[in-house]
Amino acid sequence: METGVGVGRDGRATVRGNWKRAVIAGCLIAAPAAQAATILEPRLRITAEERFDNDLRLGANAAGGQFMTKLSPRLGLDVKNEQLTLDTFYATDLLARHGSGKTTLDHRGGFGFRDVLSRRLRLDASAKAFRVTDPTSLPRDGLARSTSPTFYAQTKVGLTGRVTERMDVRGNYSFEATRIIEPGREAGYAHTPSVELWYRSTRRLSLGAEYRYQGFLYAGDYSQAHGASAALRYRLSRPTTLTVKGGPVRYLPSDASRGGWLPRVSLELMREGERSEVAFAIGHDLVGASGFSGAVWADFASLMAAHRFTAKLSAFGVASFFRNGAAPAENYTQWRNTTNVSQGYAVGGGVEYRLSRKLALQGAVDRIAQVGAADTAAAGDLTRNVFALRLVMTPW
Repeated sequence: METGVGVGRDGRATVRGNWKRAVIAGCLIAAPAAQAATILEPRLRITAEERFDNDLRLGANAAGGQFMTKLSPRLGLDVKNEQLTLDTFYATDLLARHGSGKTTLDHRGGFGFRDVLSRRLRLDASAKAFRVTDPTSLPRDGLARSTSPTFYAQTKVGLTGRVTERMDVRGNYSFEATRIIEPGREAGYAHTPSVELWYRSTRRLSLGAEYRYQGFLYAGDYSQAHGASAALRYRLSRPTTLTVKGGPVRYLPSDASRGGWLPRVSLELMREGERSEVAFAIGHDLVGASGFSGAVWADFASLMAAHRFTAKLSAFGVASFFRNGAAPAENYTQWRNTTNVSQGYAVGGGVEYRLSRKLALQGAVDRIAQVGAADTAAAGDLTRNVFALRLVMTPW
């Protein structure tokens, strides 16, 4: 996974003009009223990194680790007006290993979109795609059970409507696809439509209810699940929000004898302050698109924190843990059981010092560990430590 504090938009050029508005009109089919105030912001970020990585999967001459050089250019374009916000990006990671001489190239791309259709209706969508040689760099835990290159894609679409001054209804659809790029592997897919209702009972408290359908497809086998949950969102303070959600899930595989019930529960705590940001999540759920099977149960926990000490100096830290097993709740007899269970964790942290508006220096340490395999009894150890020094340049 990527760790680190992203460089802000300082120094990005802003370009205005009729010809730019024409491009947006052709690409986005935007309304004439929205075109009038459209702003384009091209973005470029280049990260040059020198790291020491003791990943034992790197091949011959990798014992004890080796030094590597990583170069990551990232291109983007932001489109904004009073109604619409569109963020797009494409990035590539070139990693050259000094010890073994092996060079790899990874690709990432995506967009985020939000359109305020009216005072009561909002549409938002996002999509990301990754083709990586290192599965531990993916944004979702539990996918790195092979040393082979991996393709992963995720798409989300949501439509929110304000029914009354206190009540919102939202329809969601998410799609995930994972394919381990090695002989004999097939892609796994997960389709998840849902509808949720939120009622603001007080200025701080909102109550919610959700119905969720899940469809899992892998190797020609299709399974599905139905879930209903209740939710509570409470604003502890102006920057801090607590969200709790829980309910039953009914899992229905193609083999009816393996179906059953399992709980869905999650707790999220977020704080977005002027100088500090903290996000914590923990839960248990049914997930799919692992690249190895149709559906698995998942325990998960994550903690992310960042603090800005001065205008130039900041620090960040991340930690995550997961456990996956065969659905609906197989091999869950005891917490420490690792038979047919995939589990792992990642921890990392670092500091950033801004040398100027367009230049920042980062130092980071990461440890990624994963043992076990959810679909086989054999356990693999993918433990690694990474020590990195990065120079982040934002020309525009």
